[in-house]
Amino acid sequence: MNIILQIRRWIEVPFRFRTLFWGFVNNEIRVRFAGSIGGLVWSLLTPLANLLIYIFVFSVVLKIRLKPMETGTDSFAIFFLAGMLPWLAFSEALGSSTDLFLGRANLITKVAFPLEVIPLTGLFVPFFLNGLGFIMYLGYLMFKGYVHSGWIWLPVVIFVHMVFTLGLIILVSSLSVFLRDVKQFIGVVLSLWFFMTPIIYPLSMVPEKWHWMMKLNPMYPFIDLYHQVLLQGSISWAMLGYAIGLSAVFFVSAILFFGRSKHAFADVL
Repeated sequence: MNIILQIRRWIEVPFRFRTLFWGFVNNEIRVRFAGSIGGLVWSLLTPLANLLIYIFVFSVVLKIRLKPMETGTDSFAIFFLAGMLPWLAFSEALGSSTDLFLGRANLITKVAFPLEVIPLTGLFVPFFLNGLGFIMYLGYLMFKGYVHSGWIWLPVVIFVHMVFTLGLIILVSSLSVFLRDVKQFIGVVLSLWFFMTPIIYPLSMVPEKWHWMMKLNPMYPFIDLYHQVLLQGSISWAMLGYAIGLSAVFFVSAILFFGRSKHAFADVL
């Protein structure tokens, strides 16, 4: 019963305390672009520059060729962006989660408010900013004729991906209050995690004897679902079930840990 009440609280917080929530969101976006002439434009140009570099190296220099029957496209750029754009939102959210509570220590120790607002802000802002680029990508896919009925599952995949990400954000941000080395650890993990996830290559390019290991990667089902829905016009129910299961486990585990540890935040901070 306790876990049901905690899940309900996490769902209700952005609605019951919507003024506070949107205040945090607005402040986070303003701080990111304070003193910047370009403002939100930089949230598009910076990742775009990195994406172009990856596309040039792997499609022009290394000349990776894809099989449409396996990936849904013969274009490396289209395949790459289908996985990379969701990864950017995920990695940015998780990478910045270590400072969510630490960076607001003065506020947490002096003002009483629902702490759940902070991780929710840490999820919404990266997904919103990176979502601008994702919308542009969808527009490009429409122009290239990739639109199909399978896209109806895209909101479901995005939602499940966000729940999974929120679980990790809650866990990492809470642990960071007690273990300051988590920030360095997450930086290393994200670097290795990226190359262990089939984003710049399809799973078919990996020797079959290592497939089992690749599929144990928690991000594998999400990236695979994005590829399926966006490029192949289909969805694997087994893969969706796997993704939902992972999201549920990480989210429930995270909110249980948060529920037991949040009362000690003010003392440690």
